[in-house]
Amino acid sequence: MKKIDLNADIRGSSGKGESRRLRKNNYVPAILYNNVDGGTLLKVDANELNTIISKNGEHVIVKLNVKGKETPAVIREIQRDPVFNSLIHIDFMPVLLHEIIHAEIPIMVLNGEAIEKNGWVINRQIGMIEVEGEVEKIPSSITLDVSKYKSGDVLKVADLEISKEISIVSDYNDVILSIIQSKQILESIQTEEKQLDTVEI
Repeated sequence: MKKIDLNADIRGSSGKGESRRLRKNNYVPAILYNNVDGGTLLKVDANELNTIISKNGEHVIVKLNVKGKETPAVIREIQRDPVFNSLIHIDFMPVLLHEIIHAEIPIMVLNGEAIEKNGWVINRQIGMIEVEGEVEKIPSSITLDVSKYKSGDVLKVADLEISKEISIVSDYNDVILSIIQSKQILESIQTEEKQLDTVEI
């Protein structure tokens, strides 16, 4: 996982009113969990946080800078507005470098246009897989190049090429995607078959 710097400030209170006030001033309410008192209430700049997530995804290690103290942390949960999809709250969990963690990371499909050029369709089944490994060695995502596959191929978790430094927790038999013929091609084939059947009769 990438380690990204993120500035944060301590907020003095919680509650819906305080959260609305922070969001109105372009802050996202946050919490950094700990084992002592439950957690530290924080606020982070909405623009800075959105930039980090848009460039790196949600599966990154952030170095939270709070009053000059840096704390490595991962994003545990993000809450978004159901209508505008804007960030309304974020939870951070501190981590130790070399700590073994369980994480869910996205599968990024590459060269899908090569499949589409042949008139085929990528039928996605799952978009995330669960892995375990040292926190700094877990990738932000796993890529899957589909350009070498053809219609009828079924790709499972077992087909992923992944570093030996991390282990897959997801079921190896889970189907990630299958490549199928488009509806138009299938209809064309079915029409041709019907025409042949008619000729034979």
